Amino acid sequence: MPSELLLAALGSCGVGLFIGWCGVAGFLLPILFTSACGLAVTESLLLSFLCFAVSGVIGSWNYRRRGELPLRPALVLSAGSLAGGLLGAALGGLLAAETVKAVLYVVVFLSGLAIAVRELRPRKDAGGGERFPKPLPLLALGFATALLCALSGAGGPVLVMPLLVAMGVPAKTAVGTALLDSVFIALPAIAVYGSRCPSLTALLPILLAAVLGHALGVFAGSLTAARVPQSLLKRGVAVFSICFSLFMLLK
Repeated sequence: MPSELLLAALGSCGVGLFIGWCGVAGFLLPILFTSACGLAVTESLLLSFLCFAVSGVIGSWNYRRRGELPLRPALVLSAGSLAGGLLGAALGGLLAAETVKAVLYVVVFLSGLAIAVRELRPRKDAGGGERFPKPLPLLALGFATALLCALSGAGGPVLVMPLLVAMGVPAKTAVGTALLDSVFIALPAIAVYGSRCPSLTALLPILLAAVLGHALGVFAGSLTAARVPQSLLKRGVAVFSICFSLFMLLK
C-alpha cells in the first residue's frame, strides 16, 4: 500500500508537470492507476478526472495571468465539452473494461500522431490574434473531444491542444484554453464514475496522494512553461504515445 501511494503521488506529479508545460500526457494517468497501482478501470478513471479537474483549474489560472487564455472562445469550447463529457462518461459504463482500455490506447495513438504531424509540418503562430474557429465549430470540437476523452480517460488537452494548434491557434494559447476546457470535461465524468465506485472511502488515501502530487506538478509546470522548450517536449510525448499505444494494442 505505501508503495502504491508513492507511485500514485510521483507519477501524478510527473504527468502534471508535463501537462503544465505542454498540455499533453494526461492519458498516462489511467494507465498508471490501473497498471502500477492495481485499481479497477472505473476507480482509475475517477482518480484521473479528479486530477484533470485540479490541473485544469491551476494550469488555466497561470496561463490566464500571462494573457495566454482568452475566456470567450474558451468558454464556448467548454460548453460543448460539458455535454460531451456527460455523454462519454455515461457510455463508458456500458462498455466492458477491455473495450474501454482499447479505446484509451487508440486515443493515445491518434493524439500522438496528431502531435507528430503538427511538429513535422510546423506553422508559425499568427501575430494578429488567436485565430480561433467560429462558435459553432468550437462547440462541435468541444463536444466530440470531450465525448472521446470522458469515455477513455484521456485528458482533454491531449486532443484539444493539437487540434486547436492545427486550426491556427498559437501553441501557448491552445494549452491554456485546453486546460480550462479539461475542467468541464472532468466534472460530469467525476459525477458519473464516482457514482459507480463501490467504496470511495477506501480510495481516499490514494486519491489524496494522486491529487496533491498532480496539483504540485501542474503548478510547477504551468508556472515555468515559458522557459521550457515545448517543441522538444511535444515531440518526445508524440513518439512515446505512438510507440506505447501500438505496443499495448498489438501485444
